[in-house]
Amino acid sequence: MRATLVIARGAVVYLISPGAPPRRFDLPRAGPPYRDPLPSAALEALRSADPTLPVVVCGRPLVEVLAGRLPRPVQEADTRDWHVALGALPPAPARTEREEILARARSDLDAALRSPEEVVISLAREQARLERAVGREDRAAEAFVAPAGTPLAEYARRWGTARGALAEHRAALDRLLDTEAQRVLPNLSSVVGPRTAARLAAAAGGLPPLARMSASRLQLLGSRRRPSPERGPRYGAIYLADTLDSVPEHRRGAYARSLAALAVIAVRADVLTHRDVSAGLVRRREARREQLRRRAR
Repeated sequence: MRATLVIARGAVVYLISPGAPPRRFDLPRAGPPYRDPLPSAALEALRSADPTLPVVVCGRPLVEVLAGRLPRPVQEADTRDWHVALGALPPAPARTEREEILARARSDLDAALRSPEEVVISLAREQARLERAVGREDRAAEAFVAPAGTPLAEYARRWGTARGALAEHRAALDRLLDTEAQRVLPNLSSVVGPRTAARLAAAAGGLPPLARMSASRLQLLGSRRRPSPERGPRYGAIYLADTLDSVPEHRRGAYARSLAALAVIAVRADVLTHRDVSAGLVRRREARREQLRRRAR
């Protein structure tokens, strides 16, 4: 361990330094929020600790209290730091240990949700949900009859204002999703478009699973097969790709196969090699699209 760990247990704060027994300082009350006054002795001990060692704090509430009160940066503990800190403390009642495990799980979940990959996935799922909501509202508005001079007309006016605000919110979300997807998945965004790239990552459950997929699996990713004697789906989320609607309808299955093969190369470059291969993939995509358009004439 190469850090000074800070962890709270009940109404006690422990300082754990390498090669020394844990030091305990009593708090005015048990558990967060840790309001002032924190024990001045604990703050003084942290200020006088080895300046070459980072201060790692277990639990975001305690991080927020200590941030800015010490002459050096305060880091939030990861899973390994939690294990080290809990292993150094004396035994505790079962209820206290349960609360510590829950606090560590919350910290791990918060750290995971802050990763760029999870941000893109969350935004993609929210964009899909909002797209469905906007579609439902628009279809309902088309079927709603509001004769002039009635309370229904006033309601329809207010409803139109609300739908306009919802459309603006959706447009802002689309712009944010495009920016984040292009940052996290630059090659895949160039090949299929940033929103489709984010939808594929969300449908796969993450970037590593998406990078391990074959082209045929990626092509059907996100499709919903319904019981039917007819032929099954030819593509899933990739049908949202920016260039798919420019291909004749009876050639879109072939184009989706080619696009999925290029998308696999792109996502593996994004996840594994981090090289920019988008220019070559876009040229191959455009050549294939032009070939299919010529055959359709």
